[in-house]
Formats: sequence, structure tokens, C-alpha cells
Amino acid sequence: MTSSASDDRARWLTMGLGLGFTLGLVWLHVAYLGNAGALWRDEVNSVNVASMPSWGAVFAHGHLDSFPLAWVTVLHAWIAAGLGETDADFRRLGFIIGLGTLGTLWWTARRLGLAAPLVGLLLLGMSPSVVVYGDQVRGYGLGTLTIIWAVGAIWAFVQRPTGGTFLVAQLAAIGAVQSYYANAFLLLAVCAGAAAICIRRRTWPRLGAVGAIGAVAAASLAINWIGITYAARVSQIELENPGLGWRIEVFRHALAPDVPALSIAWGIAAILAIIGSGLAFLDREDTDERDGPLFALVMAAVGLAGFVWYLQFLARVPTQYWYYLSLMALIALACELGIEALVRQHRWGSGLRVLAIAAVAVVAAPGAARNVPLRMTNVDILADKVEELSQPRDLVVVLPWYCGITFARYYDGPAPWMTLPAFEDHRFHVHTEVKERMTRGDHGITTELGRIESTLRAGARVWIVGTPLASPPAGPIPLAPAPAGPEGWHVGPYLEGWAIQLGVLLDNHADKVGMLDMPVSGPMNRWERLELFGVEGWH
Repeated sequence: MTSSASDDRARWLTMGLGLGFTLGLVWLHVAYLGNAGALWRDEVNSVNVASMPSWGAVFAHGHLDSFPLAWVTVLHAWIAAGLGETDADFRRLGFIIGLGTLGTLWWTARRLGLAAPLVGLLLLGMSPSVVVYGDQVRGYGLGTLTIIWAVGAIWAFVQRPTGGTFLVAQLAAIGAVQSYYANAFLLLAVCAGAAAICIRRRTWPRLGAVGAIGAVAAASLAINWIGITYAARVSQIELENPGLGWRIEVFRHALAPDVPALSIAWGIAAILAIIGSGLAFLDREDTDERDGPLFALVMAAVGLAGFVWYLQFLARVPTQYWYYLSLMALIALACELGIEALVRQHRWGSGLRVLAIAAVAVVAAPGAARNVPLRMTNVDILADKVEELSQPRDLVVVLPWYCGITFARYYDGPAPWMTLPAFEDHRFHVHTEVKERMTRGDHGITTELGRIESTLRAGARVWIVGTPLASPPAGPIPLAPAPAGPEGWHVGPYLEGWAIQLGVLLDNHADKVGMLDMPVSGPMNRWERLELFGVEGWH
């Protein structure tokens, strides 16, 4: 068999596995779509912003969501087209973005000269984090899709600079930074990788064009100035820098939660990619074969450094799995290029890659299938139960306060309700109002506690959606008015202290506090799984 025939066979084998693999990943997205259920608070917040009656109103309220304008624009267009009537409609938008991410991964792989994105499909496509939090009704999935697009588009421009490839690269760059704020630092990494190629080739006009692509994208962020300044103003209550070690641990778990084989594959892929890139540079011939490894190394190094700087010194908030999806995409593509360089070093490299990826996918599949069908909230179930049991004289209390966003969407019962602390507007995350309550210290929920007491004294019931904290032996934690609190402006001690105040009130005066058993079948999103309590009597 000739070398050309062998290469063709390996290429077709790679494409065949890639297509079959992609169909399997589509099933994961279908499984999430069928189990995600009602929208949880962050999703409801995005939907409420995007549901404003006009684009002008959406723009005026865009700062109340956590993303630049591309995400809320897409969501507003979806609603304006009549496609956002129900929760299922919004879930379908997330599903389309998830499938679009797989398609964009293929598009970028073809721009990079690969037969199929096998490494990306395994590491990124099979990760439960990417399926669940990429398909939720939030901007993280769109941010992942657009950074993948930017990698392929900017590479294509560097390899074949034309007016068309420049325009596509510029649109992709703007789309990336306008979908997720952290993408600005990842786009810097992509442009740095492209610039390294231009410098190696001494193609200076092309280098200037790459710089222009990045500069225009960065300048476009100015349209989000209101959102950026608002975030800086209210971020005081969320600021909590847990340290680099903690972030690394969260990132490590985000790569493949509860799928050990896939977690190991991420580590092995990174090592193989570094080896492959190193071997490409040991080759004495200075050929274009070095472009991919150089691009991958620079992109990964700058991307990691920039992302860490963003989290540690700019955002300075605790992170969860969904924060890292775009970074995971960038690293997966870097691994793709590095492993491709390694495969080209050996005659049987393509075949070994196909076998290894197929084997890991088979081993990891049960874990991925088990963790993807995740229900995102149970607040809708609790709201229905309260509707069924409550009377007009009763009072419903929701805590923490931010879960009131979800409760407001699903509750339509006879009893009045409030959050703890209570706010008039439950459409958005009202951080500025929370900050004002913190300045009252111990007295931040005095009015709310009085309302609960009067309801119980009148012989009506109080329904609590959430979990009041048990009273400690020493009594409630003293809360000085912010910023003189236990952790300055950080909101955590205040939310905990107010929940304890409620617990003390109930322990000391309620005749009966009972938790209603509300089982939910299947895995549940731990960030919004609340409990329901019925309280009655006063002594």
C-alpha cells in the first residue's frame, strides 16, 4: 500500500469516527434538553432582561445581566420571533447553541487542516460541564461557540489573507468578546498565537492586520460601558478571592465532573500536545508544519495566563464550572493541534489516535450519560405545592433572596410572598438594594421578621421556600452595618446572619415547623435545590 493510500485511509477513518462521535454527542444534548425542566434563577434573570418590549429597553437593562450585549441580543431576537413563549422554547435555544458549538468545532478543525476534531469532540464535547452549562439559557454556551469560531477564523486569515477571511475573522473576534467578558483575554491569546506565526514568517502587514482585528474587538466592548461600571459598583458585595489553588481545583473538576476517564484524558492530552509541539520544533527544517504547534503553545500559554489574571485581579469572585467553558475550548483546540503534530511524527499515528480516542470515549460514555440529564431547579415544584396548600391569609418567605427570581416566574398562588430581605422587583438580581440592606446590619430584616410574627400570631401559616439556619447556642451572629461587618462589604455573612435570625425566631416562638417531603427524580442542579417548610402557631 502506498503512503498516499495509507494517508487517505487514515483520513477517512478519522472522519468516520468523528461523524459517529458527533452523533453520540448530539444524544447527550438531547438528554439534557429532555431533563433540564424549568429555568433556574440565572436563566430567568437573562430571560427577564431579554423580554423587555423593545431593543432600547433591553439595552437600558442589559447591565442587570452578566454578559455583553451579544447574548441578550440573541435572546431578545428569539423572543421577538415568537419562539420564547415557554420554558421548552428557551431550552430549544440552548440546544441549538450546543449543536452549533459542535458544528463550529468541525468548521474550525477544517480551517486548521484537520480531518476531524477528534480531540476536541472527546475533551470538550463529552464534558458534562459543556453540555449542561453550555446549553443552559445563559451566555456561556454562546461564548464557547464564538471563541471556537474566532480560533478558526483568525487562523484562516493568517494562512490565506484576503478581504473575505479578514472580514470573517473580525466578525468572529467581535462576536467572541461580545458574548462573554472573559473571552476578551482568550481572544488576546488567539491573536498572540497568530502574531507569533506572522513574526516567524516575517509577514509584517499580516501582523498589523491581526493586531487590528484584536483592537477593533476590544474597542467594541465600549458599548457595554454601563454594564462594566455597574458590575464594578456592585461587585463589592460579591468580592471574595479564594486564591489560585482553589480556582485550579474548580477548573480541574469542571473539565469532566464525575467522569474520571475523561479527566485523565485531559491531562494525557495536554502532555502529548506539549511533546508533539516540542518535536515539531526539533525538526531542523523550518517549514509551515511548525505553524500549528507554535499557534497552540502561544495560544494556550497566553490564554491561561490571561484568564487567571482576569479571575484573580479583575473579576475577583468565586467561580463555578460554567465560568471555564471558553477556556476549556481554547485548551482543547491547542491540544488538538499539538497532538496532530505528534501524530505526523509516526506512520501509525493516525490509527493510534483513532483507537485511543474511541477507547476513552467508550469508557467515559456511561459517566457522561449519567451526569448530563440534570434538572436545573425544583423551585417550580415547590411553587406549585405552595399554590395548592396556601390560603390568602398565609405568607410565603423565599430565601436566599435571589431565588425569588425563580419563584416569581412560577408562583401564582393566593398567599402573598416576599424574599428575605424583601424587595419590590423580583425580575432581576438587585445587588444595589442588597448592598443598601447591609448598611442596616442586624436590623436589615426587622420589617420582614415582624411580618412573619404577625402572620403566625393571627393564626395563619408561614411557608418557607429555602432553608433557615438553626439558631446557634450563643444566639444570632452580631452584624455591624456594612462595611464594618465580619468581611467588610462581602454579603455572605449578612445572608447567613439573617437566615439565623429567622431560625431563632422560629425556634423560640413557632409551635410547629415541619418540612414537606418533595422528592425529585434524577440528578438536580445543586445551586438551586430548595426545601419547603410549613410553620404555624405562636407562643
